[in-house]
Amino acid sequence: MSSYSSSISSTTLVIFFVLLLRGTEAQLSSDFYDHTCPDVYHIVRSVIKHAHKSDIRIYASLNRLHFHDCFVQGCDGSLLLDSSSTIVSEKNAIGNNNSLRGFPVVDAIKEALEHACPGVVSCADILALAAEASVELSGGPKWCVLLGRRDSTTANLTGAQNLPSPFDSLQALRSKFSAVGLNDTDLVALSGAHTFGRAQCGIFSYRLYNFSGTGQPDPTLNGDYRVQLQQNCPQNANFNRLNNLEPTMPDIFDYNYFLDIENNRGLLQSDQELLSAVDAVSTTAPIINSFASDQSTFFSNFAASMINMGNISPLTGDQGEIRKNCRVLVYWSYNKKKNKKKKMLSNYSASLSSVVLTIFAVLLLRGSEAQLSSTFYDRTCPNVSAIVTSVIKQAHQSDVRIYASLTRLFFHDCFVQGCDGSLFLDSTPTIQSEKSAPANNNSARGFPVVDNIKAAIENVCPGVVSCADILALASEASVDLSGGPSWSVLLGRRDSTTANLASAMNLPSPFDTLSKLRSKFSNVGLSDTDLVALSGAHTFGRAQCRFFNQRLYNFNNTGRPDPTLDTTYLATLQQSCPKNANLNGLNNLDPTTPNKFDKNYYSNVENKRGLLQSDQELLSSSDAASTTAPIVNSFASSKSTFFRAFATSMINMGNISPLTGSRGEIR
Repeated sequence: MSSYSSSISSTTLVIFFVLLLRGTEAQLSSDFYDHTCPDVYHIVRSVIKHAHKSDIRIYASLNRLHFHDCFVQGCDGSLLLDSSSTIVSEKNAIGNNNSLRGFPVVDAIKEALEHACPGVVSCADILALAAEASVELSGGPKWCVLLGRRDSTTANLTGAQNLPSPFDSLQALRSKFSAVGLNDTDLVALSGAHTFGRAQCGIFSYRLYNFSGTGQPDPTLNGDYRVQLQQNCPQNANFNRLNNLEPTMPDIFDYNYFLDIENNRGLLQSDQELLSAVDAVSTTAPIINSFASDQSTFFSNFAASMINMGNISPLTGDQGEIRKNCRVLVYWSYNKKKNKKKKMLSNYSASLSSVVLTIFAVLLLRGSEAQLSSTFYDRTCPNVSAIVTSVIKQAHQSDVRIYASLTRLFFHDCFVQGCDGSLFLDSTPTIQSEKSAPANNNSARGFPVVDNIKAAIENVCPGVVSCADILALASEASVDLSGGPSWSVLLGRRDSTTANLASAMNLPSPFDTLSKLRSKFSNVGLSDTDLVALSGAHTFGRAQCRFFNQRLYNFNNTGRPDPTLDTTYLATLQQSCPKNANLNGLNNLDPTTPNKFDKNYYSNVENKRGLLQSDQELLSSSDAASTTAPIVNSFASSKSTFFRAFATSMINMGNISPLTGSRGEIR
């Protein structure tokens, strides 16, 4: 926890000094919409997450829109304007045409906001919020987005023609960043956004075949990487073909981009220039090396630089306007509506529009209290996290398994009608307890510790903190206390008045195939990355012999062991769990560090030492190669990548159908 707190503190200090230096002249504020559109962030995030289900590239694309908007006459939404009788659109610029994407998603966000808060939120602020949400949802840092921008009534095609370019030298890049008030650290940090997304072959193919008119490849390009790129982008082939900007984890926001550059594997010339240009030694190269050696340093600087960029010449006060439609000026949109019917959006946008209406209806029903928040108890029970952690640490002194057990309770609660504490309810004349389900009966444990946490909190803050939130806090504290990642727990859930035994019978099972696992996770809105990351909680804790015994002696009724199980590990397990012996005997889920939260689980799976069938399925199933196996390998090679993904997936899981507002109760 201390290392995480130090990281957050450094980010906070950097951001504080940025704001101190910039002053309040821009009139931007993180609470700008607190009274006029309190659900703005939730709406933006909901639309983006839905779009991501069918477009894995959308997070990087939305982030790029904010860059391209801010670098042309400031962060004013001018990029979003279509051409009209009075506007020459910036979308026609060389750096934008047939390259920028994500505009229909911005339209869908705007439509949702206009339903909830008509005429309030600017398109410029939508881009700022969408960029932050996209980075955070991809595993990157989170920051406090300053808001209050208004929308431009003009566009600037000439300015857009001079955007920072992938063909620029370091000198040209530094000049363009300096011209908008950004320094070398901002240049390197913001270039780090190339850690996710794609680029067309036409943007970099000259580096592969004819660099600077020499007829030879760029000499700074790693030879093996060049061969890979040439295979994907053959000479004189389709220049619109896509290539990952970052070859190892193209859809996760991490610091691998800087490691790539250090290994001469920067995809764009502008990337590699930051390290390899003659003048880089005394300017940008030391920053590259700093970010490559410490992800937290990169994350804190990226957050600060995004705030810096978001402060480029915003329109505030009575400047500009608040558009109803991000593509057109207010007066033009009004006249158009008077004279003819509004054109239909593309099929993609139309699909999103239905989601927009759904989100709006949900928000109407739930009110502003529907949004979970890390500050939910700041005034009503400010010591809640400390109380939870204290009780758990005390319990751990006599029960080394409790951290893993509490984490598992959160899983088993959220997967049954959402994170609502229904798992805790005992059977009564009106309740059939979920504890009776096979996956829970004589297996799920830690309930007395939850009771103790609840009693301690009731002594301090009676009737305030839900059992559902206690479980969310307990799982985060347990992971952190075991050496794993820490994250900002979103709170505000209320407790269910019902249980669902039938649903608990269908929890993800240690006997499930990969196909079944993917289906069960998808049914609650979780992705393959969530599946692999959350399975990583099997890095600590125990499992009873009955949950894997069939793999040792009679796999799939063959009368033989599971062929995917390492034979040495098989012999060890057979000694621990003899055939027809006590099926309640315990075995470590991770044989190397059973009480520590680390990445060893994935190394075990790679070495065919996954204890449960559901563990090994992630790598050894026939359909794993194109789905979960690459994620397993990625997490096995980088603990920081796993930790970031796990934290994000725990937040995702914690968002499954919470009861908020006036729904449910506080037990």
